[in-house]
Amino acid sequence: MRSRSGSGVQLDRILFMVEQTICQHQNAITALFANQKDFPGHAWIRDNVYIAHALWALYRAYMKCADFDEDLTKAKELGFTCVKMMQSVMECMMRQADKVELFKKFQRPLDALHSKFSVNTKGTVCGDADWGHLQMDAVSLFLLTLAQITASGLQIVRNFDEVAFIQNLIMEFGKEGDKTNQGIRELNATSIGMVKAALQALNDVGDLFVDGSRGSVVHVLPDEIEQCSAVLSSMLPRESFSKETDAALLGIISYPAFCVEDPELVQSTRETITSRLLGKYGCRRFMRDGYKTVLEDSSRLYYNKSELQQFENIECEWPLFLCYLILDAMYSKDDDAVEMYWKQLNKTLVANEEGFRLIPELYVVSRENVAAEKLHPGSQIRIPGGATPFLWAQSLYVICCLLYEGFLSPAELDPLSRRLSIYEKRPPCEVQVTILAESVEVQRELQANDIHVQRVDEIDPVFTILPASALGHMLAKVGESKKLNLSGRPLDRAIGLLSTSRLYQIGNKFVIFTPQFMDSRRSHLMYDIRILTDEWSSELQYIYASWNSVSISGRPLVVLVITQGMLSTEGLSHFSNIHLNRHMKSTVIGAIKKINTGYLSGARVLMKDLSDFFRTTAVSKLEFRDKSAEEMLRSVTTEKVQFTLHTEDQIEAKSPRTGRTPTLRRGESVKDRSAYSMIHKASMRHRSIALDSNDTDLMKLRLAYKAMPSSESELRTSPPTSSSRPLGLVRENSSGELRQQLLKTTKKGAENETQGRIRDIKHEQMSEMKADDLLDLLTETTVLEEQISIIHCLWMKFGPDYDTELGCQATTVRMLMEEVHAKACEAREWALVRLTAGLLKKQLEELSKAVTHLLVRQKQITLGMASKKEEVITCPKTNEELEKIMNRAYNDDANSFTLSQEIIVYLGSLVRTEPKLFVEMFRLRIGLIIQVLASELARLRNLSGTEAAEKLLTVSPFELKSMIFSLLSGRLLEDYADDGFHHGDTIRESRTGIGSFRRQIEERKSLRKSTRSVGSGHGLMEIPKEEEEEELEEDDFQFGIWLRHRRIDGALNRVPTNFYATLWDTVHKMPHGVKINDTVLHWGLTQEMTRKEIKFALEVEEALNRIAEPEYREVIVEALWLIGRIEKLVLLEEPNVPRDRPFDVDSVIHLANRIFVEHNKQMETIVLECCGSGKKCDGARGICKHFYDSAPAGEYGTSHYIIRALMQLFT
Repeated sequence: MRSRSGSGVQLDRILFMVEQTICQHQNAITALFANQKDFPGHAWIRDNVYIAHALWALYRAYMKCADFDEDLTKAKELGFTCVKMMQSVMECMMRQADKVELFKKFQRPLDALHSKFSVNTKGTVCGDADWGHLQMDAVSLFLLTLAQITASGLQIVRNFDEVAFIQNLIMEFGKEGDKTNQGIRELNATSIGMVKAALQALNDVGDLFVDGSRGSVVHVLPDEIEQCSAVLSSMLPRESFSKETDAALLGIISYPAFCVEDPELVQSTRETITSRLLGKYGCRRFMRDGYKTVLEDSSRLYYNKSELQQFENIECEWPLFLCYLILDAMYSKDDDAVEMYWKQLNKTLVANEEGFRLIPELYVVSRENVAAEKLHPGSQIRIPGGATPFLWAQSLYVICCLLYEGFLSPAELDPLSRRLSIYEKRPPCEVQVTILAESVEVQRELQANDIHVQRVDEIDPVFTILPASALGHMLAKVGESKKLNLSGRPLDRAIGLLSTSRLYQIGNKFVIFTPQFMDSRRSHLMYDIRILTDEWSSELQYIYASWNSVSISGRPLVVLVITQGMLSTEGLSHFSNIHLNRHMKSTVIGAIKKINTGYLSGARVLMKDLSDFFRTTAVSKLEFRDKSAEEMLRSVTTEKVQFTLHTEDQIEAKSPRTGRTPTLRRGESVKDRSAYSMIHKASMRHRSIALDSNDTDLMKLRLAYKAMPSSESELRTSPPTSSSRPLGLVRENSSGELRQQLLKTTKKGAENETQGRIRDIKHEQMSEMKADDLLDLLTETTVLEEQISIIHCLWMKFGPDYDTELGCQATTVRMLMEEVHAKACEAREWALVRLTAGLLKKQLEELSKAVTHLLVRQKQITLGMASKKEEVITCPKTNEELEKIMNRAYNDDANSFTLSQEIIVYLGSLVRTEPKLFVEMFRLRIGLIIQVLASELARLRNLSGTEAAEKLLTVSPFELKSMIFSLLSGRLLEDYADDGFHHGDTIRESRTGIGSFRRQIEERKSLRKSTRSVGSGHGLMEIPKEEEEEELEEDDFQFGIWLRHRRIDGALNRVPTNFYATLWDTVHKMPHGVKINDTVLHWGLTQEMTRKEIKFALEVEEALNRIAEPEYREVIVEALWLIGRIEKLVLLEEPNVPRDRPFDVDSVIHLANRIFVEHNKQMETIVLECCGSGKKCDGARGICKHFYDSAPAGEYGTSHYIIRALMQLFT
């Protein structure tokens, strides 16, 4: 046993220090602590939880080093005190259970749990709006500490209502404020890290009653943990949009959270903090932090943006963070760093009258030393400020003492072994896949293709197959508490893929939930079989890469149910061609065969029967206190489980049960063609995609390499190529912009002269047409497009709620539209699907999840046209909020309403599986992406502008996703095959401007060179080198490659690496800032924001996004990039910058364009055909189209002319 004269005495001395410096601030009744002079009687959650850490550490030290029974008594007292204090903190929060329920549903800041309470009453001490209460890191720290203390053997949670409250707390996900303290919400890495740590800890701890009771288990969905991981990996070492970094990040990369598994990310975050924030007395919280400085106006709650710069280099330094650095060094076993920081910490300690060492809250630069400190940072002596002792810091100091003196090892303060995640990186886990056939017919067809699977009704009776939506209903019961009025998990939240990739034990049954993407009722996207099989590939790859990072025991299991709708072509013969039917079938069978090989898009998969995976699959047990497990299972299986894609037979079979007969039939056409033609034209006028009317180049899509119609009248009157197709089939190009009549093609000539007058006459006839006339036509036709055109006119003329009384029953226009929408989905008529879905304002179920995937990876979204008001999405939204935004952006544009949703869903899918595609992109402009897709289609298929807009609506969802993937990956659109969209393809990081696509151009040159070298069957033939290079240059020019890539990069908002930091330097050099497209980035921005602050990047994006033409935006980016290196370009230390006005970047581009035109006139190049001869050019903003189509680098590149322009302006 240890001698009392040795370590026991030393431990008693630490305990005595705690009693005299910390416990004297404790309320004897509530056990809460408070000591801040500015807020007497206020107990902060964060301070109290860290005090619990210190008491718990002392408890563990006494339990370990007890010499006598007296020591065990002290240990028990410390344990009881710790438990009581944690229970008091939980009681403070439970008194606001109503706010937890409201915040869970609406995410409003005023509904957030309060961050501080009354020490005496446990009640609130200020109003909801009187303090920044939205501090999720404090609540998460409490939950993390609860799990760690519970794992050590101390019980804090005492009843099932408290378990329900804890379950509801983990359903919250919030944001905090920016550094101006103005209540602006933003995502903070510290909060996300603490949330992730709390979720992982509660998932690992098991039951909260410490007795093996399964009823006290808190259920954590692994997808929420993985989402936090994605946020952290995209943000660190940055703290938020307004903070380059924050010393608080030390708490998430090390003790107590340990939530970052990537050693390189931990190291870079640590180095960023120590290099930018560490001083002699501790760390600054973040750059330009004005809190408690002598220049701060303490009478105001917030700072003016313009005053932030005055705090630079005089921010207060906090000794608290030296404690974090010591703990970090101890856990990483860096003894040298421990000694260095320990000595530095001891120099900051102050002694009280009793001689106890105290840690002050912070160290301040005195007023008389401010100027000297700004001139020479770190040169002046600072004085203690704030509370002394600062309880948060004092508590961490106690823990440091216990570890430094050897009373505890670092592992004893981490019973859940969270610290090991950074060192024990497990390899990816293979994904178990079971394929089930829905029926005997499906099973036979699969067997005919040498695929042997079980039917759903052949699996062992112990298993039950349910859709993912059933899991959502079950989880809605988890966390319910009638006493606290808590409802559990909201039903509108999506069920993630990782959550459905494990078995759930419910009573004596094992339930398998099919992935949510297999639910046939999600959206029209699932009617495209290639999208469905592509979803299989990407989602299995996602599970393979993510499973081990969420700390689940066992392997993932994915069950895919193959239905007749995926293989059978019955019910499609009226609508689809034979090629499509065969391709659907081969796509599904091919995907299954690829899964059976063991590898799918780089993911290791294993395909067997369900029973073969029983012993290796992860299992989670669900128990319900109010209902038996069997009763709960029956309640969610009463509704028929649907896995299928609806076929016409199923809909017809379903109709008698619902008491309704199918309203519309198919097969015969309208007999009165003149009346239908008028209706069809009226419908067509409201179907077009809204291209940007201010961007004539995009509207007409006139590119340098291709002759286009020279006037809008030619675009309007150019006849469609498929007009001769019979009406018996629904046309492939069934919808578009200003399309011609179905029956005949209008010829140019005298007939067109009266076209306007005829349109006016027909418009009058249309206005006089009654509902009965339209309904007569509707009942007469059985052609889908005719039905939709007539219903569309009914919709526009009488409204969606008009009762048509078809079939002698209440049948509204909306009901008819729903019916033809379902038929269009079956027919895979994508133009009609998008039109009807847009009119019905249908929202894709995947939309909110896709928006969240993009936002948590720091990618903002804009909707609408670039030249008009764009709607910006900067934070996660509910389905209702997204619907309002979509309605504002596309109120009268039904097709864009649907098309933009599809694009967002595809971007959300790609950002998870291919994050490298989104490098250096902050804001995704959906309107510009739509325009560039139309532009690329016009070029690729030799179409006019109207035909391109029409064709874009007819492409399948899979083709649309393939096009977006090609644009993001920097590949030319024709480089992807019809079914060549594979996630396993090599991804090239695309960069804008100088250096982009150079390798690809060289590859294309080599390809053309090799084709030229092939004779007409007689072997190789020699081509002179000079002639060859001249020919290649001519081909490249005709190809218009640089104009296209500038369009694509401009639409995707790509910028070079470190572009924003370089532009910050430029703005800082200009006394009146920089002017871009009539928007001024004023010099004051550099006073408000730091060099690498994301808020500055967003300010730049706001200016750039006002440019409607993507190619002009890219040239502006190239110019700004070169201006940032002006000293090197003009070889002057102080260039001649304008002193009386903002520097106009647009003038640089126009001057460079003039130099370009003059140079090319001298060389007598193709520029003489347009700008060189004084003719008006089609280029955006008056810039020659050949300037846009020039390579960035080289003697004749855009950079050459921009540099010459800059030299004229600056020298």
